[in-house]
Amino acid sequence: MGMKDHTVVGNALIHMTTRCGLIDDANTVFRNMLHPDVISWNLMITGYSYHGLGEKALDVFQQMLIAKDRPSYVTFVGVLSACGFLGRVDEGFYYLNHMMRDFDIEPGLEHYTCIVGLLARAGRLDEAENFMRSIPIKWDIVAWRTLLNACHVHQNYGLGKTVADTVLHMDPTDVGTCILMSNMHAKAKRWDKVVAVRKLMREKNIKKEPGLSWTEIRNNTHIFVSDDTKHVESVQIREKVKKLLAEIKPLGYVPDIVSELHDVEEEQKEDHLSYHSEKLAIAYAIMKTPPEAPIHVIKNLRICDDCHSAAKFISKLTKRIIVVRDVNRFHHFRDVAASSSSPKQHSAPKLFDTGKKDAVGYGVRQSEWQRKRRLMLSWRKNYSVHTSAWKYHEDTPELLVEA
Repeated sequence: MGMKDHTVVGNALIHMTTRCGLIDDANTVFRNMLHPDVISWNLMITGYSYHGLGEKALDVFQQMLIAKDRPSYVTFVGVLSACGFLGRVDEGFYYLNHMMRDFDIEPGLEHYTCIVGLLARAGRLDEAENFMRSIPIKWDIVAWRTLLNACHVHQNYGLGKTVADTVLHMDPTDVGTCILMSNMHAKAKRWDKVVAVRKLMREKNIKKEPGLSWTEIRNNTHIFVSDDTKHVESVQIREKVKKLLAEIKPLGYVPDIVSELHDVEEEQKEDHLSYHSEKLAIAYAIMKTPPEAPIHVIKNLRICDDCHSAAKFISKLTKRIIVVRDVNRFHHFRDVAASSSSPKQHSAPKLFDTGKKDAVGYGVRQSEWQRKRRLMLSWRKNYSVHTSAWKYHEDTPELLVEA
């Protein structure tokens, strides 16, 4: 790079490449830095978390500890986010206590919000709600909406209604909450409730932001909306989408018509799903870029489940890397593996010889079994997550019980 000893410049490059979706380039800059500081470590940990690459984020954190650099408040935000993406509830609570006990860092709203997301993503919605109501902190709309979104995903409509009421009490014009409630009712086929929510939105002049996706081809930005027919090549793009979807069905792709929240016949739902803005942007990028060139798409809203599934199979079919950045984070698709796939068991990582660099940083990567052993030793101590509210049960450490 020519500036290996310029830590500030290196940090700026890591930040820039991470925000542009080039996480591998950020890692290259990081590995070549001679004197990474706590900001360097934090940028890589939070960067990997933001890209949904939780395992790599935790690997970098282990490297940080081995290098004897002291973690900061921001470090643990990235670590807890990584645990959330991996579905590692127990490990997340371990790190929450680790930061308080070993580094004397007082948890803040960001850390507690990560814990809410961690429990909610794992489907432990009641525990997430109890956690929020037990921790003496002023929760913001982001935390409550995190729980509400999980209620939508896991179809817990009773709790979802309670959480939505809480959010709307804080901000009666919160459009995201209204849309989530409408979508929850639509999934349950409660069309009268959908009509009621939409009527309320009209009365309060709450307008849904239209979903847009865009991609850059040869320095020109191409913007798409669902069922787009205004693009000069809309006919060819729609034909390409139709062809791609037909080719990925034998690979295992099944249209997720549950994602289509309109009261119409199933054939109409599948047809409407086919031309979501993300699919149009991906198809256009495939048409206009060289074979095997990576594809980058940005979406202003959250990517839907069907487009997420389709992108995975299109990546496998075309042997291309597809990166979609939505309102929450980056989603990486490489062949059939996606950074935002469901949590699964990971085999122990390969050990490296002393002094040999690994793929994410410096020195020797600590093995998975060592990390798990530390967790088990900590669980046996029956430590408190919060002195006045929560603790781990001694016999069943995977369960939270009220103290």
